[in-house]
Amino acid sequence: MIKVHVPATSANCCVGFDCMGMALDWNSTFEFMHSEKLEIEGCPEEYRNEDNLVVAAFRKACDALGKEMPPFRLKIDSSIPFSRGLGSSATCIVAGLMGANAWFDSPLTKEDVLVLATKMEGHPDNVAPALFGGICVSMMQEEKVWCRSLHAGDWHGLVIIPDEEVATREARKVLPQTISFHEAKTQVAHAMLMEIALCRSDEDLLAACSRDYLHEPYRAKLISSYGRVRELCEKNDLPLWISGSGSTMIVLSTDQKELLDLEKELSFLDTRMVKIARKGAEVLYE
Repeated sequence: MIKVHVPATSANCCVGFDCMGMALDWNSTFEFMHSEKLEIEGCPEEYRNEDNLVVAAFRKACDALGKEMPPFRLKIDSSIPFSRGLGSSATCIVAGLMGANAWFDSPLTKEDVLVLATKMEGHPDNVAPALFGGICVSMMQEEKVWCRSLHAGDWHGLVIIPDEEVATREARKVLPQTISFHEAKTQVAHAMLMEIALCRSDEDLLAACSRDYLHEPYRAKLISSYGRVRELCEKNDLPLWISGSGSTMIVLSTDQKELLDLEKELSFLDTRMVKIARKGAEVLYE
């Protein structure tokens, strides 16, 4: 049996739109076993077929390897919610690609898998940290995917999960076609300073540069509790941003107690304490 562990991810990291992502210590597990036919368990009935994203990714890897896709039994154990901005689709894509690669004795490197995953996902900001762990900054350049990891400090995180879905496709529809020159130059400054803040565990600097101009002002309108959560975070000088396309929001702090105190004030929402996952997707053989 092949077992693949993949972490949840938080893309964009506020000012790193479509290029920065963070792995969280919230793993999903995918088991691939020999079978006479395709069997899937651990997901809703409508996804137990050839169109399942894990199966599609498995097939993608088989095609890349020039192999015929074998029948297999797939068991999914995941508590990561769908359409909440926590990389659920990236998790499935990475699991399928890594599972197929392991099935055929792992001829692909993680860098090869990143290229395949990016082609399926459309951008690397979720799949990169899901594969490599930590905080990754990445970009696509024609057929090449550039990806580098930040040596981030010891951050604690509070994931805030509203009870409402935000589909990525719908979240992209609300984005502007242009922004002002002033907003653009401020965005660049914030993005560069955020990397320094994350690496130096500088919470004050992180809070100062956690103001986005590309997507958050527009996507915030899709999240009914955003205003209340931001108000509480600003009162406590804590950096807040929307995770991926939402509706999840995430707060970072070097002091876990600050987040525990905030969590008490957010009792009307689902929350989860996390840390940055230093390890990305992992394959085990049993």
